[in-house]
Amino acid sequence: MAGIIVGYFGFQRSGKTMKAYLDAERYRKQGMEVYSNMNVPEWNKIQSLTDLPFNHDPKVLLLDEAYYFLDSRNWKNNTDATIFFNTIGKQNVLMLLTAIDPGTIELRLRNQMNFVHLVKSDKRFIYYKMLDVIRGHERVFTLEKTQQLFDSLTYDTNQVPDIVDCSLKDFRKKVDEYYNNKIMNVTNNRRLKAL
Repeated sequence: MAGIIVGYFGFQRSGKTMKAYLDAERYRKQGMEVYSNMNVPEWNKIQSLTDLPFNHDPKVLLLDEAYYFLDSRNWKNNTDATIFFNTIGKQNVLMLLTAIDPGTIELRLRNQMNFVHLVKSDKRFIYYKMLDVIRGHERVFTLEKTQQLFDSLTYDTNQVPDIVDCSLKDFRKKVDEYYNNKIMNVTNNRRLKAL
C-alpha cells in the first residue's frame, strides 16, 4: 500500500468520486486515517499537502477533482517531485485522486500511477474498468445505482471539493524539517547514552 497511487477518471457525475470514497472508507474502517479535500465525517480535512502527518502509520490521501491543483504549474521542479513520491512511500501513504481525464494531471503523477479506474455510467449502473498498470491486468465491474448505495454515502455528492495547496516547495521544506529533527533526536540520544 505504501506509496501506491490510484487514479479514478471519468466525466462529471460518472461515479469516480463515489468509487474513490468507497475505497477510502474501506481502509478507514480497517483503522487507517483518511485525509482529503472532501467534507466527510470521520475524515481529516486538509488544505495543503503539508497537513499530512509525518509518521509511519498507514494512511489514505484522497484528492477529489485533482486537476484543479495537480497540474504542471505546481510541479516545476523534478527534484521536489521525486522527494514527494519517495516521501509518500516512506510515510505509508496510499494516494487516491479523481479527475475528468488523465491528461489533466501532472505527467509525473500519471507515470507513477499503479492503478487506474476508468468510469462511466448510465441511468442504472456505474461501470468501472480497473487497470493494474504494473502487472498489465484489467478487471471490469459494475455498481447498481440503488437507493441503498446512495444512502450509504456520508458526503454531499453535489458539493465542489476544496482546492489543496500542492506546493512542492512547502512540502519539501516540511520533509527537510522532519528529517533534520529526526537526526537531531538520534544525535541527542547518543550523547545522553554516552554520558
